[in-house]
Amino acid sequence: MVNLNIELPDNFLDEEKRCDYVISSDMKKVWAVELDLLVEFDRVCKKHGIKYFASGGTMLGAVRHKGFIPWDDDIDLMMMRDDYNQLCKIASKEFKHPYFFQTEYTDEGSLRGHAQLRNSMTTGILNGELIYKFRFNQGIFIDIFPLDSVIDDETKYNIQKKRAKKFRSIYTKLSALTTRYSSNSEEKGIKKITKNILHILFSKFICKYFNPQKYYRLFEDECSKYNTVNTKMISTLSFQFENRQHFKYRSDYEEIIEVPFEFLTIPIARNYKHALKKRYGNYEEYVVGNSCHGNVIFDTEKPYTEYIK
Repeated sequence: MVNLNIELPDNFLDEEKRCDYVISSDMKKVWAVELDLLVEFDRVCKKHGIKYFASGGTMLGAVRHKGFIPWDDDIDLMMMRDDYNQLCKIASKEFKHPYFFQTEYTDEGSLRGHAQLRNSMTTGILNGELIYKFRFNQGIFIDIFPLDSVIDDETKYNIQKKRAKKFRSIYTKLSALTTRYSSNSEEKGIKKITKNILHILFSKFICKYFNPQKYYRLFEDECSKYNTVNTKMISTLSFQFENRQHFKYRSDYEEIIEVPFEFLTIPIARNYKHALKKRYGNYEEYVVGNSCHGNVIFDTEKPYTEYIK
């Protein structure tokens, strides 16, 4: 597998069974890459006084399994928008190859609505995106979500949601014509050549007069519109604006503690019991499932560039 900067415990990469679930050696290698990303991310955040904490299944795994949920394949982290903005400012100077800090501003066309730290020498391509052979970085990743205030006023919230949805729709459509354009189609010969030539000409016009990044910034501004208000609830609005399952009590995350995570530690909410109960109900009950990413194409030996040639 790819070289890592962390030292793995003996036998960490061996296949093993946890909670009657078999974790393959290949998945252990993916975990190792992600833990290496976590260590590098933690180094940069501590250097700059940036506060972050585990999210969703990663926090659940830390509490219930002292590591990954056996059937999970990723690491999810969160931070308040101010910390997120600070991280984005210093990231390009701090993260060096093979680490790559990805946002729409550092890697046009990625369009995640949040940041990802990737290992550029590996592959972590969403199965549904492989056919398009997008050019943005698609190494194995960890997710970093910004948290924004959820305004209590339902009318204001619905207006905010409508405007955010509009800007997101515009930048998605413009990106499909420019940075996320794919020449992989059923057309062949002169039809395909003509299509690609028209795309080159048209995309230059779009980028000059209707830059997708402009609308992405408007989308982010709309998501963070009420961040000066000390609201009861916060959420990853730029990821899933309409999903109230992701709403979180601000008070749960005001204090952070470090807990074991595999052979490392990870920060989580001190009030994790309340946070997990709100998200999962009886979070101590084991329900074998799949990663929310679905079928991801992982390769810890070959870079994503080999897959999109």
